[in-house]
Amino acid sequence: MNNLAQYLKREGAHFSAIEEQEIKKLKTALKSLWFNIAIYLLITLIEYWLASIGHSQALKADAMNNLSGVISTLFLIVGLHTATDSDDHFLVGKRIPLLNGRNDDRMQLSRFRMATIFTLITSLIIIFMAGQIIIQSVQVVLIGSGRRQPNLFSALGAGIATVLMLIVWYFNYHNGKRLKNAVLSAAAKDSMGDVATSFGTLVTVLAAFWFNIPWLDSTVSIIIGFFVLWSGLVIFQECTLNLADYVDPDLEQQIKAAIIQFDEVHQITEFRSRYNGDVLIVEMLIMVDARMDVMTLYNLTERIEKKLEAQFQIFDVTTQAVPDPEENL
Repeated sequence: MNNLAQYLKREGAHFSAIEEQEIKKLKTALKSLWFNIAIYLLITLIEYWLASIGHSQALKADAMNNLSGVISTLFLIVGLHTATDSDDHFLVGKRIPLLNGRNDDRMQLSRFRMATIFTLITSLIIIFMAGQIIIQSVQVVLIGSGRRQPNLFSALGAGIATVLMLIVWYFNYHNGKRLKNAVLSAAAKDSMGDVATSFGTLVTVLAAFWFNIPWLDSTVSIIIGFFVLWSGLVIFQECTLNLADYVDPDLEQQIKAAIIQFDEVHQITEFRSRYNGDVLIVEMLIMVDARMDVMTLYNLTERIEKKLEAQFQIFDVTTQAVPDPEENL
């Protein structure tokens, strides 16, 4: 009984340490997202103002793209705040029953998944904004009349946006890699796309101005819209797969190969893995020697858990064992 109490205490401390580390990462990501909002909002205001006085449809489309970044980042902040608020006894308006021990860890995993849900909402906003950009740009191209050639004010706005977006991309990429955070990694991909669109807008405005090609500006704004649409669809796909408990089959095979290397494991009869936010969960049923005693089996599951955590950074491993019927023959 004392051994069981010590085991539960050790397991609880282990989960708490991992959860605290994950929450700390998410809180750092939260601070990074506030920095993103400040820069995105600044870029949006500068671009929209200079697009108005510079007569550039492409720059206005880029401003709308960055506005979608402001809105989507706000949703991500709400998601991360929910994921890190472990003291809150409510989840999406519903009261959480008072729990203790391992059940608390399960509830925290649900909070981690909230970040993915809000990222999915973000992708839908990006797709909607992309549709608005494409529709407005196509209307300008088709109408044609009253179209004005962009001037150097628009080029200035695109140049400022390109430089600021490079800063945002580096900030997100560096922190995403350091923290191994999917939200910041997704933000880095999005900001790199914004760098490309802002630089493309700069080249377009200069070309339209120097070579007197007014239609080029509106045409490129359509291309920007489709680029934003593609970015939103990619994020939507990644989040949907995450919420659908999809894990890369190659990664699953690598995990199984690591487990079967233990001599005591005769076979893996069932194997399930899934993501909760950024953390990976594994549940499995293994076949072992029917004569194995409880303590030996316990030590085996502990060794498996430690190996998978060290090699694949798996957050939680649940192992059940059944006797190998061939051992009784």
